[in-house]
Amino acid sequence: MGNRHLSFALPGDGHGHMDLSMDYINRALDRFSRTPRHQQRVRQQPPPVTQKSVIATRDHRHHRRKHHQQEMTSFNGPWSEDLDAFKKSVQSMPDQYKTSFASASKDTLERLCDPDVLHVWETDSDIDHLLQLTSVIAKLCNLGTRKEKGANAKDGSMLIIAEEKSGRNNFARICQLVEYLTEANGKKHLEGTVAAFGTIVVVKGWNNGVRSEGRDAEQIVKRINTSIERVFKMGSFTSGKKKIVWHHGPVVHSLLHFINTTTFQIRNSFHAITITGFLDLTTSIKPSPQGKANKPTDIATLESYAKKLDVPVVFLDPASQLITFTYLATYMYYFAYYINAFLPSSLSRTHLHKAQDELVTFTFQLLGASKARYGDKIVAIVKDKLDPRTAKTWARKCVDPASYTKEKCRAAGKEHAIHHAVQLADGPFALLNPGRGLSAFARLSVGPAATDSKTYHIAAPVTLSFPSSRLRPSSPTHTYILLPASSQSLEKVTNRIQGLMMAVLERVRQEKGNPDLGVRQKDMWLAVTRSCGYAIGNAGGKMPGDVEAKVKFVKEKLGKGTWGYAVGASGKGEGCVKGEEGLSEAARANRRAEEVWGRGGNQFGQVQPQQQIGMGGMGGMGQQMGLPMGFGQQPMMGGGQQGLAAPPNSPGMGQAMPIVGDQQMGGFARPQHQGYGQAFASQNQGHGGGGARYPQSFGGNWM
Repeated sequence: MGNRHLSFALPGDGHGHMDLSMDYINRALDRFSRTPRHQQRVRQQPPPVTQKSVIATRDHRHHRRKHHQQEMTSFNGPWSEDLDAFKKSVQSMPDQYKTSFASASKDTLERLCDPDVLHVWETDSDIDHLLQLTSVIAKLCNLGTRKEKGANAKDGSMLIIAEEKSGRNNFARICQLVEYLTEANGKKHLEGTVAAFGTIVVVKGWNNGVRSEGRDAEQIVKRINTSIERVFKMGSFTSGKKKIVWHHGPVVHSLLHFINTTTFQIRNSFHAITITGFLDLTTSIKPSPQGKANKPTDIATLESYAKKLDVPVVFLDPASQLITFTYLATYMYYFAYYINAFLPSSLSRTHLHKAQDELVTFTFQLLGASKARYGDKIVAIVKDKLDPRTAKTWARKCVDPASYTKEKCRAAGKEHAIHHAVQLADGPFALLNPGRGLSAFARLSVGPAATDSKTYHIAAPVTLSFPSSRLRPSSPTHTYILLPASSQSLEKVTNRIQGLMMAVLERVRQEKGNPDLGVRQKDMWLAVTRSCGYAIGNAGGKMPGDVEAKVKFVKEKLGKGTWGYAVGASGKGEGCVKGEEGLSEAARANRRAEEVWGRGGNQFGQVQPQQQIGMGGMGGMGQQMGLPMGFGQQPMMGGGQQGLAAPPNSPGMGQAMPIVGDQQMGGFARPQHQGYGQAFASQNQGHGGGGARYPQSFGGNWM
C-alpha cells in the first residue's frame, strides 16, 4: 500500500451527500474485485499533498486543540495502583479541576455514542458478542417497528469485521446473525470475503494470533478500505459526518497495521477508538490474559497514533464497569428459552451441543473419581449410556479418554466446576470462550444504541504507566477508561443491563415471535438427562458429603431447569413443543397475556411498573428496572400484544428475577432452593461491589 506514514490533514470530500442505491454498491464492489491489482494499488494512493497544505492543516488542528485547551484546566492527579484507589482520587478531586474532568468525559462519550457516524466493530462470534451486535442492529434497523425489511441508508450503517479464528468461522456466523435479523439477502463480494446486507456490511478480518504483516494483511486492509468507502457512499452521511468510531478487541497490532497502511482519507476520518478487554483493572493495572498478546511497542504506537490523529482511545473492561457476573442468565430473562429468539438455530445449536458435551463429561468425571476408574474405562461406560442417534452430532469431549484423567475427574468435585454444571443444566448454551467472561457486554455502553451513556458512565481521562502498573487522572490526554458514574452500583448496573436485554428482546420478538422448539431438542435433552442421571446416581454415596450436597442441584436442574421446561422434557407437559392444536404452549401463553394486558401503553424508556412484561415471572422487577432510552420512544408493540411469557410450567412464573449474582440458578429466584445459598455461600461474594462507593476524602497531591 502507498502512503504508509501517518498524515495530519483533515478529511473532506467536497462533494456533499450522495444517497446511492444498493445496486450501485454491489456493482462497485464487484468492479473492484475484477480490477487488475496494479490499478487497485493506484486507486488506493492518496491524492498528492503539498507542503503548504500540510502546514495549513496542522495549524488548523493546532489552533482547534489550543482553543479547546484554553477552556479546560490541565491537571495531573496522584498515581493509583488499582481501580479503587483511582476512584477515590477522582472523588477527592479539587473543585478547580472538576469542570475540565467532566468536560473531557462528556466530549469523549458524545464521540463514542454518535449515531451519525460510521461505527466499525471488530468482533468475535461468541454469544455475548452476537447479543451486543444484536442490540446495535435492533436500533439501526428499527426492529419491531420498521415498515421495510433489510438495512436501509435512512436507518443507519455499520461495518462488522469478523476476527479470523482457527476452528471457528466467525465470518459465516456473523453473516447468519445479520441475515436473520435484517431479513436481507447478503451479497458476497471480493471473492466472498465481504457480505453486504444493505447498509450493514460484514468483512472477514484478521487472525489476531498472527502478527499483521505480509500479503494477507495487505489484502485485509484493501477490502476494509473498499467496504468503508462504499458504506460512506451509500449511507446517509453528510460530508462532515464521514467519520469512523472504531471498536477493537484486546489485540491491537491489527488495528495499528490498518491505521498505518490505510488510505489518507480513511485514516483522517477516525473520530474515536475503543479497545475492549485489553486491560485488567480489578486488582492492579495490567494487561488482561488476552491483552498479553500485545507488545510494549504496540502500546506506545497506539498512544502515538492517538496523538497524531487527535482522537481519544477508550479502554473498555467489563469488570471495571461492574459487569462481573459470568453467566448470561444473570442478565437475561429466561435466557435458556429466549436465546432461541435472539439467535437462529444454526447459531444456537453450536452452543447447545457444547453445553451438552460438557455436562455429560462432568457427570462421568464424578463417576470416574468415585470409582477410581479413568480414561478408556469411563469412555466405554459413556458410550454404553449415550443414545448414538442423538449424541453423534455433539459428543466429542465426553468420549475422549483425555477428559477422564485422575486429576480432571477429581477436579469435577470442586465448587466452581459444580457451579458451572448447575448453570449449564438450567441453560445449556455454553460460551465458546468461557474464560473471558462476558467481555462484549462492556460495549453495551458505547455505540449508536447507547445514547444515555452519559447519564450512567464516565470516560475518565487518564495517564497509564504500564512499567509501574499505575494510572492517574490527567488532562489533556488521549487515553481514557470507561467507568460507571459515582451514582451507580453493582445492583443498578445489573438492573440496567437486564432492562436493555429485555428491550432488545422485545424488538426481536415483534418480528420473530417466540422460540419454536421441536421434538429433536427434546429428544436430545432427554438422552442427556438419562446419561447424566445414571452417572450421578452411581456416584452417589461415594462422593464427599459436601460435594454430593451440591451435585444434587445439577441433577435437579437437568430435569426441572429452564431448558427442561422449555422443551417439555420435565415430565410436566408439552413445554414449547407444538401440540395438537398447532400452537406452542408459549404461543397460547402469549394469547392469554394479550387478553390480560391488552395492547399498549408501554414505551421504551417509559416503563410502567409490573407492566413491561405481558406475563408474570419478573414480579416487582419493573419497579427497579428502566428500559433504555437508546431505543427511542417507540411503542413497545405487544408489551401486551404478545406478552413476554416464561416457558410453560416454569417454576419461575410469578417470582422475581434475582437482582444480582450468578448463584440464582439460571434466572430463577433463590427461594426455590433454600439449601443452595448455604452450599455455595462463598460463590461470587464481593465481586465488583467494592469500587462502587467513593469516600469523601483521599490523600494525594494534585498539580
